[in-house]
Amino acid sequence: MLTINLLLVAGALFWIYFLWSRRRLYLLMLRIPGPIGLPILGSSLENIITYKRKLSFRTKYLNKYGSTILTWMGPVPFIVTRDPKIVEDVFSSPDCHNKSQHIVNAITSCMGNGLLGKQDPDWIDRRKHFNPSFKQDLLLSFFHIFDAETKMLMNVLDTCVHQDETDVVPDMLRWSFRIAAQTTMGSEVKHDEHFKNGSLVECFESLISHSTLNILMPLVQNNIVSKLCSYDKLRADNFSRIQKMLDNVVSKKVDLSPERDSDPEMNIVINRAMELYRKGDISYMDVKSECCIMIAAGYDTSALTVYHTLFLLANHPEHQDAVFEELSAAFPEAGHFDITYPDMQKLDYLERVIKETLRLIPAIPITARETKNDVRLSNGVLIPKGVVIGIDMFHTHRNPEVWGPEADKFNPDNFLAENMELRHPYAYIPFARGKRNCIGSKYAMMSSKFALCRILRNYRVSTRFLYKDLVYVDNMTMKLAEYPRLKIQRRT
Repeated sequence: MLTINLLLVAGALFWIYFLWSRRRLYLLMLRIPGPIGLPILGSSLENIITYKRKLSFRTKYLNKYGSTILTWMGPVPFIVTRDPKIVEDVFSSPDCHNKSQHIVNAITSCMGNGLLGKQDPDWIDRRKHFNPSFKQDLLLSFFHIFDAETKMLMNVLDTCVHQDETDVVPDMLRWSFRIAAQTTMGSEVKHDEHFKNGSLVECFESLISHSTLNILMPLVQNNIVSKLCSYDKLRADNFSRIQKMLDNVVSKKVDLSPERDSDPEMNIVINRAMELYRKGDISYMDVKSECCIMIAAGYDTSALTVYHTLFLLANHPEHQDAVFEELSAAFPEAGHFDITYPDMQKLDYLERVIKETLRLIPAIPITARETKNDVRLSNGVLIPKGVVIGIDMFHTHRNPEVWGPEADKFNPDNFLAENMELRHPYAYIPFARGKRNCIGSKYAMMSSKFALCRILRNYRVSTRFLYKDLVYVDNMTMKLAEYPRLKIQRRT
């Protein structure tokens, strides 16, 4: 009996100590409203059950409690915001550079330890080293790749002209993957058998899904659970197939001398990574991880941006016609016309359409930062060290307090200069902001705009599926529960 009493007392003391050590976290509940959730589980059970509708899950609570809310994922507090002022606080703070460690672990367990998974201070040096891979002069040197691969995409779309509505998403993904692989690893990747058969797109899509599952259900990262569910084998199979392509290219680089300064591919990702490898700063596996993550981040974003733009224009033919008029003036002859960077800079209406697409359907729906130290927000709330703050791009872009009562409406005029001046600069953040913004934002915009020039000058797109019926799925990148088919018609 005495032993039982001692155990009960010890348990009670431990529980009191546990609660006391976390008192600052619980005090947040007095300053930031939000759902309490279930004991111990918090809102995590609802989050898992509704993971294919997680955006509506967040919509419900943001509308109910306000633009910044506190939720609990088990015993872990998770702040979510759509308030541009708080977004600016987070993206501007040197104590919020680090991504959530939970998310970093989920990504690196699937794709390796690359730039995306680095934390301060390692992230700063690695980011500086790879910045030249995304400078404008190098991106302009990729135009011949954009041109060749977009021509192949057009050949595929030509076969759809006399058909009813067609699923074009797989073709968009293959187009974007081929570009991302070449701009990341060099032109020699085109000769790799794994690259040529196109099956690696499915492998990358699977790894992205695995990363999402790791985030939503951390238990699957446990080796025993992972093996029991055959999850580990599936992930390993896909990763192995990707590694074969990476090995074939990277192994050849090991035996070659460094590229000359005059070589246009000198600063592509693989060559910048090889420079670190030759210095002994990173391992051979790290070189492959950098390439893997850059390809995964690049191809999915660009492909879906192009698709989402086409879908929204199919639902808004008046805007599609306006884009066509602009393209016809810039490129009088249809077909395989040349596109230069100065040509693209003149396409103001198309630029606004792409930006409006990224507002309504951002490539990344949410990003999470973890505080390195206590952070005081502009509203006076002190966020303790170690708390995760989710910047909800999707809902920031649809915040009616910023974008008005028709925030969900497709309206490219939102990006007229006079309208942009009226909004908070952090109200539109498709590629994040601050020092840790998306390193490939210019690449994504340039490759997407190039393809849309060709497609929308040569084809009219339509669909029976209504924009209001889209169901959004919270993934590593924005996904749809169902990808509407598009009808492709040739223009002259």
